[in-house]
Amino acid sequence: MAKCICCGKTGADYPHYNGGYVCDDCVGAYFTCPACGRVFDINDREHGDNGGFCAECVPDH
Repeated sequence: MAKCICCGKTGADYPHYNGGYVCDDCVGAYFTCPACGRVFDINDREHGDNGGFCAECVPDH
């Protein structure tokens, strides 16, 4: 099982766009793209929240 890149807890399920995983307890501190399910740093406007989707998924919505 993967360890959370934020707190180190085992059982992290959410893939971070830059590698690693984030756990249920920490995912609220990140932006989660509803299309691809990847998580992004909350203040990352380049890769993260671009109108509700990540930069990679926004052209499809």
